[in-house]
Amino acid sequence: MGVAELLLVAFIFGLLGFEIWMFIDCATKEEDQILKIVWILLIVLIGFIGAPLYFFIRKLPRKPKVI
Repeated sequence: MGVAELLLVAFIFGLLGFEIWMFIDCATKEEDQILKIVWILLIVLIGFIGAPLYFFIRKLPRKPKVI
C-alpha cells in the first residue's frame, strides 16, 4: 500500500468518525424531536454533506451551557 492509499484510508476514517460524532451530538443534544429525526436522516443518508451541514448550522451556533 502506497502513501496515497494510506492517506485516502485515513481521510475516509476521519470522515466516518466525523459523521459518527455529529450523529451522537444530534441524538443527544437536539431537543425538538422532529428536527432531531430530520437531522439524523440527513446525517445517515447523505453523511458527507449532512454531517458538515449539521456542524455549521446547528452545532457551532449552539451556546454552551454554563453550570
